[in-house]
Amino acid sequence: MADQFDPDLPKRWTPSAQAKYLEQMRTTAHPKAWYCRKGRTCDGKPHDAYDYSHARADQWPPPMNEDWEHWIMSSGRGAGKTRSGSEFVRTMTRYTGRIALIASTSADLRDVMIEGESGILRVCENAGYLPHWEPSKRKITFPNGAIATGYTAEEPDRLRGPQHGAGWLDEPAHWKNVEYVWDMYSYGLRLGAAPRTAITTTPTPIQWLKDMIAEPGSRVVTVPTFINADNLAPRYIKRMKERYEGTRQGRQELFGEILTDVEGALWNEELLDDTRVDHAPELTRIVVGVDPAGTSNKRSDLTGIVVVGMSAERELYVLGEYSGKYTPHEWAIKVREVYQRWGADAIVAEKNYGGEMVRTVLDTELDSFARVIDVTSRQGKFIRAEPVFSLFEQRRAHMVGRHKDLETELVEWVPGKGKSPDRLDAMVHASHELRGEGGPIEIAVPKGRLRSSLPTGMDLNVLDLLASTHRRNQGKDGLGAVA
Repeated sequence: MADQFDPDLPKRWTPSAQAKYLEQMRTTAHPKAWYCRKGRTCDGKPHDAYDYSHARADQWPPPMNEDWEHWIMSSGRGAGKTRSGSEFVRTMTRYTGRIALIASTSADLRDVMIEGESGILRVCENAGYLPHWEPSKRKITFPNGAIATGYTAEEPDRLRGPQHGAGWLDEPAHWKNVEYVWDMYSYGLRLGAAPRTAITTTPTPIQWLKDMIAEPGSRVVTVPTFINADNLAPRYIKRMKERYEGTRQGRQELFGEILTDVEGALWNEELLDDTRVDHAPELTRIVVGVDPAGTSNKRSDLTGIVVVGMSAERELYVLGEYSGKYTPHEWAIKVREVYQRWGADAIVAEKNYGGEMVRTVLDTELDSFARVIDVTSRQGKFIRAEPVFSLFEQRRAHMVGRHKDLETELVEWVPGKGKSPDRLDAMVHASHELRGEGGPIEIAVPKGRLRSSLPTGMDLNVLDLLASTHRRNQGKDGLGAVA
């Protein structure tokens, strides 16, 4: 039996809202129901009194009497996601008085979600449920008094303060700041007994989407573009099949697959899993790699902080990852904490963006025995990363346990594209130092610290011996023994 929405809800509207709704029903020619009496068994094709295209089974929201939070439509281009999202908003006006609409840009909000061919205004017109749209306020007021307010990923802080009982996010898998936008939205999703969210997107393999899909409160729909062929131009369908069917791009854009093997990326999940170990063997050296952010405002890159160790067989082990958005003082404190926790013998920090700032900050925050090595990256990220990747291919580099954020960056980073891979850079700096292979990274040994006090001719073996003694002493002091 089809899910029925509460028919008595309009009786609880204010008299003025009831009168306005009835007037619209009288003046609207032939309102068209989107959800037919067949319910979730319908294929959406015309039948009986529904002599027009309407909701397919995958376009029905999960039953309202079930316990769910997120309806995720991760499907191909043109599969009907926007229509489903618009109808969801219209439906949710019966359950909550405040709804958030979140698009990538103001133009997307207006041209797709609200005024588009499958947008909210069009579906409400089809249903004889005409709202009042105020573009300057990004506000839609429905006949029963419910209000939907528009926001964009460009200005996520506008979501601070407002409360909502439902929301529709369109194409969030393509927002650069999706985690922050989601956080701002989630803080205000607190009205009513069961707040709900519709998410419509062509998928990309970002961690946020994977995490959302994995949540117990999520209900996920994935359908291909071609399921909606009756509502798309035949030439479009023909062109899409000829050009993209069977291709990697087609799997994502037409079939809605989340591709875990990012085209052009060096690392992939299979390689990381194959080289993963639960515990590291006895290690001869441990270093902390640091890739400092050039600035410390909210738009800054992360400061990458990764701990890597090396065994007697010269195999590398990624032990921990502690990256984050820090001020210079904060990341120096974090580096000191990590350095002591792991009993590391050196800190390897890139100085390209910070110059003497990196050295000054570390000098200020670290104890006098910490060995700090400045590195200057004089060649491209691919040239620096490729030797480390090769060690993974040779099964001579390993992840110890799981490091979700670092691993996500590794499998999603395509050389020459996207933002700076800060965690990867920190891992690469540490790895090159441990393997003693300068090559792409030219290391400038600074004055002062341990190196400056060594007699002429003392080599790195002595340094390693002193560092090992330092680690053993740290373990005795409870500061963290070598794993």
